[in-house]
Amino acid sequence: MQQSNTQFVSLFGALLVMVLTFSGCGNDAPETTGRQAPSQPQVKVTNVALYKVIPQDIKETITFPGTLEAWEDLTLAAEMAGPIRWIGPKEGDRVKKGEAILRIDPERREAELSRDQVEYELQQKRMERRRSLVERNLVSQQEFEDARKAFEQAQAQLRLSKVALDKSTLHSPVDGILDRLLVDRGEYVSEGTAAAVVMQVNRLRALVDVPEKEVLTLSVGETARVFPAPVNGTTDPGLSGEIIHISYQADPATRTYQAKIAVDNSEGTLRPGMIVQVGFTRQELSQVIAVPLYALVDREGSKVVYIEQDGKAQMRQIKIGPIVGSLAVIEEGLASGDRLIVKGQQLISDGVAVVEEGL
Repeated sequence: MQQSNTQFVSLFGALLVMVLTFSGCGNDAPETTGRQAPSQPQVKVTNVALYKVIPQDIKETITFPGTLEAWEDLTLAAEMAGPIRWIGPKEGDRVKKGEAILRIDPERREAELSRDQVEYELQQKRMERRRSLVERNLVSQQEFEDARKAFEQAQAQLRLSKVALDKSTLHSPVDGILDRLLVDRGEYVSEGTAAAVVMQVNRLRALVDVPEKEVLTLSVGETARVFPAPVNGTTDPGLSGEIIHISYQADPATRTYQAKIAVDNSEGTLRPGMIVQVGFTRQELSQVIAVPLYALVDREGSKVVYIEQDGKAQMRQIKIGPIVGSLAVIEEGLASGDRLIVKGQQLISDGVAVVEEGL
């Protein structure tokens, strides 16, 4: 009986050891698995926008307000006294060079010309007759000289009559527009009375006051662009112009220098007195590396840029040249084909991973 109890106790102990062993193995399995496969930390990637660097031609312009004036603004005066018998074109009409605008008592001048023409022909015949007679010694040399002087006087008077008839008609000296008539038909005018205003408008002059700091960037012969004021929000491509004069002395009140620009207005789109904008070229640079100013980053008191290379940001020290509008010319530090980071560059540092937006 005692032996049976001993066997039972031994069997119970063996079973208990087996249960504890299997329980321990079950609890250790997850810990062993966790040590073999630890979690990997994630690499942060920054989205950026890229700009491919290529050489380009850039131009810097400056713009100033200006005022247009006619190429020629002529007030025509009567060259002789008398009543105005005829007026041809109306105000606003285009006139050709040499075209008649008005006539002052032309009938009288025509009559005087006819009278002097007859006298000229008569004295010419008398002189020729005296020449023939003096050659045959039938009249004295003095008689011939008297006839010659009478002929010359008649000739001079005929020229005066022709001039008077020509002056009785007021002609336009240029191709232009009859802007104003200052007299009426039937009105008696004195010599020198202002009678009409003719303006040459197929060419105009733009007058621009240029500040002292900019005047040395301009030269006579350079081109300019003249822009009329926008109408209803529309823009105009402007007209080409040429600098024809820059004053050598500044206006003492404004400290500006007046520049005159010749403008081709053959299509008649501009008018004298208009306010315009005139654009000048300050400088032109050919095939330079230029990048947007916002791509530059301040790092430790100096300007740097970042480029993308093999999926990582690479910082570049640069040497900045002229600033042209919103572009900075880069003299050193960038080359053609570099992929410049132009968005997100403030959030990155050298060597960080980057990816282009949209990829």
